[in-house]
Amino acid sequence: MRQILISLTLGLFFSFNVIAADSLRFTNTRIPEAPPGASVMAGYMEIDNPTNKEIAIIAVNSTSFKTIEMHQSKEIDGFAKMLPQKKLSIPANGKLVLKPGSYHLMLIKPIKWFKHNDKVTLDFSLSNNTDISLDINIKKTRSPAMKCAAGKCGGM
Repeated sequence: MRQILISLTLGLFFSFNVIAADSLRFTNTRIPEAPPGASVMAGYMEIDNPTNKEIAIIAVNSTSFKTIEMHQSKEIDGFAKMLPQKKLSIPANGKLVLKPGSYHLMLIKPIKWFKHNDKVTLDFSLSNNTDISLDINIKKTRSPAMKCAAGKCGGM
């Protein structure tokens, strides 16, 4: 009986390692603190794909926000615009950086005012049928918050 229990435990341990090796790695995750009452926040991170196949983030959800959208900021005809993305693709053995002025997550209608050192959980659904949950810290920012109106966004 003890041998079977050890075998099952080792089997589970190694299967988790296989799953982790076939998925994305998230680093430098952060959500800048927004002023009280802000209806939108942003999420930034670096996403590494150590596999030999492209993996896409196809959805992001959280109980801390009404909805989360994936966007790309881009200058079009002299105006900064945020273009919704249906997915964020991370190339095989490659990296995608979510940062101000580029790809990012729009965290819409937070359930409360999140301040420095609060944590929120984001749940990522991936194209390889894997789900990843990340706890991300809210961090103070030295830059003024991005101001957007009518499709025009000010810098960070």
